[in-house]
Amino acid sequence: MTSLAAILYPPETDVDALLAGAARAAASSGARVGGVVQSRHAEGCQGMALVDLGGGGARSIAQDLGPLSISCKLDTSAMADIAADLERQIDAGLDLLVVSRFGKAEIEGGGLRSLFGRAMLAGTPLLTAVRQQNAAAWNAFHGGLGESLPPEAAAVAAWVAATLG
Repeated sequence: MTSLAAILYPPETDVDALLAGAARAAASSGARVGGVVQSRHAEGCQGMALVDLGGGGARSIAQDLGPLSISCKLDTSAMADIAADLERQIDAGLDLLVVSRFGKAEIEGGGLRSLFGRAMLAGTPLLTAVRQQNAAAWNAFHGGLGESLPPEAAAVAAWVAATLG
């Protein structure tokens, strides 16, 4: 059992509910769980936020490009602040870190990618989600050190239980 896993999911899957459910179950069994899941509290880019699993606070991850904009751009400053918060959580000691996505930003070397190595160096198991279309990039990234899970609650729960012992 590896300590790095991703739920490979098709677009119609509510992967954030799977991640949050796994985090809640682990925390209710006494595990120290940290990390973030994505939330959409409104339509459009400005509704994209990351919710802290520990404190419950939400932080927007989209830049405000103005009312006439039809495009989305990731707020790299917000992502850096969130990454720093999560690094502090790892350093304080976690049994499980949940990172909402290994997506385009992480594939390109940004986003929350630094947390993956940080968690592995600290021995902190990490659970994330990857769109099925990005499976090859995920496999190239982890180079055999991670695994892929189906988008099923039972499979995710089994991985968490086995990982936490």
